Amino acid sequence: MRFWIECTRCETGQAAHINIALVGSMWRDGERTVLAFVGGDGQRIEVTETPEQIMALHLGPLAKA
Repeated sequence: MRFWIECTRCETGQAAHINIALVGSMWRDGERTVLAFVGGDGQRIEVTETPEQIMALHLGPLAKA
């Protein structure tokens, strides 16, 4: 398992390295995935990858049945 994953920021198209252990929730908003971090400051980041792609980056590819 990898805790740091690389995603693409929607605003700039640049790479962002995210510690997935600090992500409290994620959801889709149109073509963007919003990652909200744990803590009281409400920090969020919008990325182009889908939640499924983010989980595959973190856990590895899913096995086919």
